[in-house]
Amino acid sequence: MQIYSDSNEETILSTFHEKKILTINELSELLDCSNITSRRRLKQWQALTSYNHNNRYYTLPAIPSFNKNGLWHYRGVFFSKHGTCKQTVIHLVHRSEKGLSNTELGEVLGGNPNSLLAHFKEIPGLKKERHRRDIVYFSSDEEVYKRQKRNRFPPEPAAGELPPDAEAIIILVELIHHPEMSIDELAAGLKGKGHAIETGNIASLFEKHGITKKKQNTRS
Repeated sequence: MQIYSDSNEETILSTFHEKKILTINELSELLDCSNITSRRRLKQWQALTSYNHNNRYYTLPAIPSFNKNGLWHYRGVFFSKHGTCKQTVIHLVHRSEKGLSNTELGEVLGGNPNSLLAHFKEIPGLKKERHRRDIVYFSSDEEVYKRQKRNRFPPEPAAGELPPDAEAIIILVELIHHPEMSIDELAAGLKGKGHAIETGNIASLFEKHGITKKKQNTRS
């Protein structure tokens, strides 16, 4: 049985800090012991396992400088303070405002989520939905789910009633002077001039007269 002195362990840990990440084989070579013993030491040190590269790499808790999402990467190897890839996705989705799509998860995780999550048909605590060409993950908590879904797909504003003739003239005059404005901008401009007219009322007026206008300005 291999016996370690405090000085030996200090030297090994110092080397670990210098290299930052190690595979089990590299650690076993350093320790001059079997992989089983190395894994026992890693557990003792509360080492973290990479969530990519088939979980081949390990690092010590004091080494990573985690970002705001609790992730850290070194030479293309990624670690999470939340644990495994699955645990990390659960954490990230639950704290997100509008759920996270596969594309968004890829940007955060730093890898292809399709390959990272390929083995998980279901992820506890999450709902998976297809929207157009992407998969979106939401919390399975009903209240959180409703909020996230509403934030990702906000409902269209309800159409308002037709404005009175006097207001209709004011709206159309404003449109003539500012044809490039969106409905929101027209409503804001009229409000600045003392005319509190709802965007829904403006939209209804334009729909009646076949005037095409966006509700929000999308100009860059």
